[in-house]
Amino acid sequence: MRKLLLWFVMFFVVSAIVHALPSDAIEVFTSAGNSVSISTAGKVFRLNIASGVVIYDLSNRVTQVGNTSVTYDRVTNRVIKIGDIPVNYDASNRVIKIGNTVIAYDFANRMFKIGDASITYDVISRVKNITGKIPDNIRFASVPEQP
Repeated sequence: MRKLLLWFVMFFVVSAIVHALPSDAIEVFTSAGNSVSISTAGKVFRLNIASGVVIYDLSNRVTQVGNTSVTYDRVTNRVIKIGDIPVNYDASNRVIKIGNTVIAYDFANRMFKIGDASITYDVISRVKNITGKIPDNIRFASVPEQP
């Protein structure tokens, strides 16, 4: 009985950690200072527009920011290309590569590696430190949850 209770407690603690993550995104810089931020699941999270027109399709998805197109997979609706930069996913539907930049995740489903940069977190999954260099056309974005 104790082992079963311990298993349930561990399961719920790990589940709470995984679900308590902040909203993480990967920002891809395009031409003219514009950028498109996508979630780790490939959904457009935010547009940062310095100049140019934004165009939407009939499904209300962004298809162009300035001179840069945004292409979606017809089946999954995930972003598969931003301009000429391909976006690749793993079997868990997480972004694992943008262009030549590899992205890796830890046991709690948090991004911990983007290119040569490593991201560390504190015990409640807040970003603690980023070491190394994230490529110039990519930025890691984390939105901490507010109390």
